[in-house]
Amino acid sequence: MTAVPCFESLFSNLIKNLKENDQVIEVSSHFGPNHSLESMFNYLWNLDEARSCLLPTIIVQKKSEEDAERLRNEGNKCYQKKILDKALKLYNLSIMSAPHPRLSVYKPCGATIDYNSHEGQENHNEGQEYRSLALGYANRSAVFFELGQYDKCVADIDLAFLHGYPKLLHCKLAERKSKCLISLGKSENAKQVLLDALKELDDMKLDESKSKTSRNALHDLLEACQENGEPNGFPVKDCNKSASWLREATKEELLFAYQIPEAPSLSQSNPAIPCLSDAVKLDFSPSQGRYLIAERDIDPGEVLVVEKPYGQVLHLDSSLRTHCSVCFNRCLSPLPCPSCSRVIFCSSSCRNIGLSSNHSKECCVLPTLAALDMGKNAVLAYRILIQIPFMQLKKLVPLYMQEAVEFSPDMLGFDNTAKPVYDSSDYRTIYHLVTNKNQRSVSDLFKRCSMAIILSWILKESRSYFVDSSGEPYEPSLDDIKMAGCALFTHLMSFPCNAHSITELQVDVSNFQKSSSQEVGAGAFGVLSLTNHSCNPSAARFSYGSTVVLRAIRFIPRGAEVTDSYGEHYGLKPLSQRRSVLQQQYYFECKCEACENNWPTYLSLSDKHKLKCLMCSKKIDNKGKCTKCKVSFTELLSKNEIVPYMCKQKDVEKAVEEGVKNYESAYEKIISGDNSSEMKDSLCNIISLIDKFVSQPSKTYFEAQETLKHYFERQGSCVFRKEV
Repeated sequence: MTAVPCFESLFSNLIKNLKENDQVIEVSSHFGPNHSLESMFNYLWNLDEARSCLLPTIIVQKKSEEDAERLRNEGNKCYQKKILDKALKLYNLSIMSAPHPRLSVYKPCGATIDYNSHEGQENHNEGQEYRSLALGYANRSAVFFELGQYDKCVADIDLAFLHGYPKLLHCKLAERKSKCLISLGKSENAKQVLLDALKELDDMKLDESKSKTSRNALHDLLEACQENGEPNGFPVKDCNKSASWLREATKEELLFAYQIPEAPSLSQSNPAIPCLSDAVKLDFSPSQGRYLIAERDIDPGEVLVVEKPYGQVLHLDSSLRTHCSVCFNRCLSPLPCPSCSRVIFCSSSCRNIGLSSNHSKECCVLPTLAALDMGKNAVLAYRILIQIPFMQLKKLVPLYMQEAVEFSPDMLGFDNTAKPVYDSSDYRTIYHLVTNKNQRSVSDLFKRCSMAIILSWILKESRSYFVDSSGEPYEPSLDDIKMAGCALFTHLMSFPCNAHSITELQVDVSNFQKSSSQEVGAGAFGVLSLTNHSCNPSAARFSYGSTVVLRAIRFIPRGAEVTDSYGEHYGLKPLSQRRSVLQQQYYFECKCEACENNWPTYLSLSDKHKLKCLMCSKKIDNKGKCTKCKVSFTELLSKNEIVPYMCKQKDVEKAVEEGVKNYESAYEKIISGDNSSEMKDSLCNIISLIDKFVSQPSKTYFEAQETLKHYFERQGSCVFRKEV
């Protein structure tokens, strides 16, 4: 297969072409912060060199019987060797590659989706079989049976029958299905399966010598059904995910110990920003832009934001084949897209959603987007644009452009109702995110515009975006291309600063300390994007599938800013490195307390706990007196009711000492796998004590926050691994 050029190759070729023709200065003069997006995009779209160099190669990939068979045969070899995790992976890939019947909710890209027939109904031509698909499901069911995943085994057997599994082999699957049903306590269902299988054997009129073994096995199982017992050899597996179970579980058992729990709810939401807690409000200043502040005192662990992304993408080179494209849940028994071999779904409901919305428009171009390797933000920009029908985009963009001129900066993203609401399911919240256009260089704008040109070509060639009211594709005008392209251009500037990672904790049950968070995708979150950065953040993000939750990780007093980390933390990098990265990507110089006071990194932090003055937060000396305001910490501090309890130095020292001991005990239990709520309470307690009484930075404080983040990560999307 001929190699397809990636974006960097296409872009480098354009630059080379411009240099050879001595056009760099002329072309550069059309780009810069003072030029409008429309003028930059329009110029590059009409530039002959760009049209020749930036034209992407559209890759057409179809389902392949040959690939499905090859992958299935490789899976069979692993299954025979009892390498079940690898066998499962190969069978999944085989199912994804196998030709598939059309679903009634979906037609190939560019065609109208038929909503009149029953959703999820698979349409087979009479007598037509999908042999590779049926064999893939049948073989995968054997792995699920071996692993005690009986519900999944039954579901795969039903799919194998549906897609034309050879009738001569039906008895084998009927036997396996009945064993599963008996183990699940469904003996009556198992009995019916066995009786149907015996009848099918009679109808085939096979030679007695060929059917005797199968008949005997079926009759033996019928007897087991009559006893309403559980046959020996296949008990129901229990995955309780306790620390002891996780440590003792086999590698194969851990495959199904992953978790994607429901995200927590807000105790009370902000009426103007529904994804935000009522403990937080939006504020604005010319120097900081929009930011979040505490309306009341907030304790560590409190939920501040619960937000589903407006748009989301999985990484095309990895998690696309292991996670559901709709809900981002990890799935080991995926349902495939009926047209491409790249996308999976965790359930028929998610598949219906995907095929009737975004995936129907991106299915035929995903191979091209993957080959271009433009990065997650480019794919996210494309995904978000196809969520909005072009006819709707034509109405929205002029409205939003008018809002950008007429609205004050703090109100951008709010709707036009009597009581304005900032709803993260509204495209305007994403459209109005900061782009930093005025801070971007000519070269940066030129490159991002080139990306927008390529993505616009793909939109045009897909014949699924520019469609009329009846869903029929049409040839877009230059104005149509320019409107879509400028929207892409906008997102390509805003997402490097505003897109957020969607993660999954890789829990190492052999050594919980080695657990690490892995990015599986990214999303556009209108509310989370309102948080400013601090190298000593007061909150942190946690993923529950594609939903992201922001929690406080320290005590936040009323009136203080709620901050997040943009990836730079004082404990991990020195000041100069942090500021350099933040300036380069986010265009600001960080002025947080860690930067302004040049806090040392974690390895240089002290184990000692130096108490601070409760009046001005400066350190107190060995005699208990503040080095700045001279207040004696040994006396009662009833002034302004600053400290309602523990007002004496010795009382505070004792409380901190006790809190540290409880934290250390909790830490040892957490790294041993105990993730109970009692552990969280000990962590939150020491963090609150240090926040209120101990001078920063503090080594214990840093460690307690990191442990608290691990605790909450364990509450969210997790997958469990064991070092072999």
